[in-house]
Amino acid sequence: MATMTSADIRVHNQVRLLRAVHDAPEPLTRAAAARLLAIGRNTAGALVGELERARLLHEVPAAATGRGRPTTLLLPHPEGPVAFAADIREDSWTLARIALGGELTELESGEHDRTPAVFELIEEAVARHASDRLAAVGIAIAGPIRDERWLHISHLGWDEVDLGEHLGEAWPPTVVGNDARLAGLAEARRGVLRGTGTAMHFHIDFDIGGTLLLAGDSQTGAHNIAGEFGHMPLTGSPLRCMCGSLGCWSLDVGTNALMRRFGKEPGYGAGRAFGREVLRRAAEGDAAAAEAVDDNAAALGRGLGALANALDPEAISLSGLGVELIRLRRGLIEASCEAALMAFRRAEAPRIVAGTVGGIGPLRGAAEVAFDEVLTPEWLGARL
Repeated sequence: MATMTSADIRVHNQVRLLRAVHDAPEPLTRAAAARLLAIGRNTAGALVGELERARLLHEVPAAATGRGRPTTLLLPHPEGPVAFAADIREDSWTLARIALGGELTELESGEHDRTPAVFELIEEAVARHASDRLAAVGIAIAGPIRDERWLHISHLGWDEVDLGEHLGEAWPPTVVGNDARLAGLAEARRGVLRGTGTAMHFHIDFDIGGTLLLAGDSQTGAHNIAGEFGHMPLTGSPLRCMCGSLGCWSLDVGTNALMRRFGKEPGYGAGRAFGREVLRRAAEGDAAAAEAVDDNAAALGRGLGALANALDPEAISLSGLGVELIRLRRGLIEASCEAALMAFRRAEAPRIVAGTVGGIGPLRGAAEVAFDEVLTPEWLGARL
């Protein structure tokens, strides 16, 4: 291993400081940053000065709270780097700009024709809003991406879609990830799972996908496709899934399951509004809708219990349709989960919570992995 020079150590600490400012839930003072990074105040002051001159950080006075010299806050520089994040749903897309520190501004959104031509729409939108501040792009996609290149979305009929053909050389550095995994990463860094050592997150939309999070890091597996929990036979369905497997959990949880319950043909990214309508009717007391939501929630709980037996999470968070299922059927979900747990686990069952990042979880997670590409010694060394 090469010995780090004093210049290497300085850039390393500059990256650590930028990362601390980006990750902090509230603006840091210079003293708080020094404590967090375990460096002296003089060193912290020097780092702040260097990063301010590079237009990466901006130090501003905090609101006065009494006598004495007012403290200062470390904020992202208004001319600093930004990332773009795109969230590609089965039937729609959204593009947002995220600044260092996490401030998110939606730029555009729209529907698409459920073909890979959606990438052309994203590329055109990126070009409309790009500037020399754009450092990276993160994209969340509602399907597995094998080896970071081959995209599969079975219920859209997409198989072996080559992302290399759709993300051209004109794109800035780009990271693509599964929507559920990125939603979980967003909860670990900015939401309800912050500070949780071992957790699971599940994003429910047309079906269910998830991720295992260890110390805030989403696990990707050998081929970058870990987390397809929806395609495990956890609830005993006798049906064949659109993925090609038999009895997938996804057949019983999510919008597609609600559509099938009412005799509608699921798949191809249609029916999101219908799923929301069923939930609304269940909340208003409609018996058929309530029974369908009961079955969805019970299947969700059984699957969570089975996975908790295997992976032993401290907490399980839900986003997308899962937030509404918790609101309407928390007791049923928890009871079904407990019934599926091994008896010795029931005294310390994992808590099941609604995500707090909201519907932008995949978008927020895409921004996080884009900034992971930016906040490196290589990027900073080239900029300074």
